[in-house]
Amino acid sequence: MLREVRLYVTAALLAHASFAHSAAPVTVFDADAPARDWRHSSLTGNGTIGAMVEGHVADELIHLSHASLYMPMDPELDNGARDPFMAACDLKISTDIKTWSGYRRQTIFRTGECVVEATDGEGRSYRRKVFASRPDDVIALKIEDSAEREPFFALDALPITGVRDAGTFESGVRRFEVGKRDGCLYYRCEFSNRNPWNDLSGYVVALAAGKGKREAFVAIEPVSKDPLAPDPFPAMRKRLTAAVADGYDVLLSRHAPAQSALFSRVSLDLDCDDLRIGRYFSAGRYNIISSSGGDHVPNLQGLWAASWSEPWGSVYKESGHLPCAIAFYNRGDTTEFNECLLKWMVRKSKDPRHAHNRTWRLPARLMDGYRHTLDADWLKRVEPVVSEYGRRPPVSADDPDGIIGALFDDRPREIITNAVLVAAARAELASRLDGADGLAKKAIDYIGLGLAACKLRDPLRAEKCLRSLTDGFWTDGGGSFHAEGLAFNMDASGGYPYLVSEMLVHSEEEGIRFLPAKPAGWRRGRIKGLLLRGAVRLDEFSWEGSEWRASLRFKDGTLLELSSAEVPDGVYLYDSRDEKGAVDAVQSRN
Repeated sequence: MLREVRLYVTAALLAHASFAHSAAPVTVFDADAPARDWRHSSLTGNGTIGAMVEGHVADELIHLSHASLYMPMDPELDNGARDPFMAACDLKISTDIKTWSGYRRQTIFRTGECVVEATDGEGRSYRRKVFASRPDDVIALKIEDSAEREPFFALDALPITGVRDAGTFESGVRRFEVGKRDGCLYYRCEFSNRNPWNDLSGYVVALAAGKGKREAFVAIEPVSKDPLAPDPFPAMRKRLTAAVADGYDVLLSRHAPAQSALFSRVSLDLDCDDLRIGRYFSAGRYNIISSSGGDHVPNLQGLWAASWSEPWGSVYKESGHLPCAIAFYNRGDTTEFNECLLKWMVRKSKDPRHAHNRTWRLPARLMDGYRHTLDADWLKRVEPVVSEYGRRPPVSADDPDGIIGALFDDRPREIITNAVLVAAARAELASRLDGADGLAKKAIDYIGLGLAACKLRDPLRAEKCLRSLTDGFWTDGGGSFHAEGLAFNMDASGGYPYLVSEMLVHSEEEGIRFLPAKPAGWRRGRIKGLLLRGAVRLDEFSWEGSEWRASLRFKDGTLLELSSAEVPDGVYLYDSRDEKGAVDAVQSRN
């Protein structure tokens, strides 16, 4: 039922001053030391290629990766499981700097650059910058050294660090080559091609230096096992030659607007005692943006790796990891990444190894793209894919995990309107969060329980989940972990910003609930740019204590200003859209 509070914007409403704020949105992630190990590296990526920058001054180590590099393994050996993800190779940079001070390592979210700065023992400045370019599909590097020392670059094979690495290497690698080719540093790895469903025979990495070796550019390409496929190096060499001619700054001028446009769509300005919340909100968004694009969505590790064999093979888990990692695609106004998800699902549907892993959660994410945009053309495109997957299982009070999962998947009405299911959900939250140790140990558990607490308007338990995620699930370089301090992983990077936003605003096609689970300690703040269901953009939402103001922009361009004075219970219902029936019709089959 539509509430009669649609007060369309007037000059007087526009003149209202925003609440005061004391913290600016975080756009840079700082570290005061090099990475203690590869997991704590700074990250850059363009959705297809990535780099993990450890941040050493004299002897830098950068781990290079490509989202397609899954090593073909014998399906009989791994019981039909998917092939393991691996890094491409290491880039080593040596510089004659003996001592230094004033160290700083940064990831700049709006440009995607990883920066290392220091001053040598004689007071001369040194700076190194790296980013993965979306327009040019190369990793670009620039060294600014007032002493004009000559750097030395080397591409090297990944070290074999344990039994698992050794087994993967022995089973999957036929040979590798390190050397020079046509003026480039050259690395080539050839696979044993044991798996008939994997079409890679290997990959090539090439580095071209420019401007007195103060700049360098890296290209990475998979090699098809099709014997008629062309050698990828000539095209890579052409791309690198163009990059050298243009130089780092020109490439950055092409890349930075695209990167900034993605990252700047949403911002959080939060006044609370824990400044890490705003820091990790931004870092998580940056990580998922950086590992999305082209034909790729984030795997367990986004697109970053540093060994021959990553934890769990860094595969995709459709029932949990991937829906969590991409949870902020729509809410964060990056709905173009749904194209990547659709391409990925269509491609994987042809792989028999994925048949057992299909769940309704990914089709629900495709449908959620429609719920946020009301794009009828998108609905027509995804309906055939959605129909191939199974129906969403019914929710039962005997299945508390299923209830929590349904709340995670943002279809809460059937639960929160049923007293029996609400009681079962609250009991499950208490069981898993209120004990001395608790049962939630993994990032994805805390995210799911926190989202359930938001739907049940339980700010204390939502905050407890967020606090656990904040305390133990982030690396020194802005990446995230699967468990406290263990296994580099993108679950928290995707779920953390979504949980924060759900504590402030929840939306359905019918309307919005403001401040459903805001902690008391979040004294004031402002969030901008969220895309809500019903194709409504939250241009700005600000609060101070229990008072709030919201600026809503509807699909037809209408701007509406609301405040806690007009909507004291925090629930605002807006007109149903004609297309909503199509949403319900498709989702009822899942």
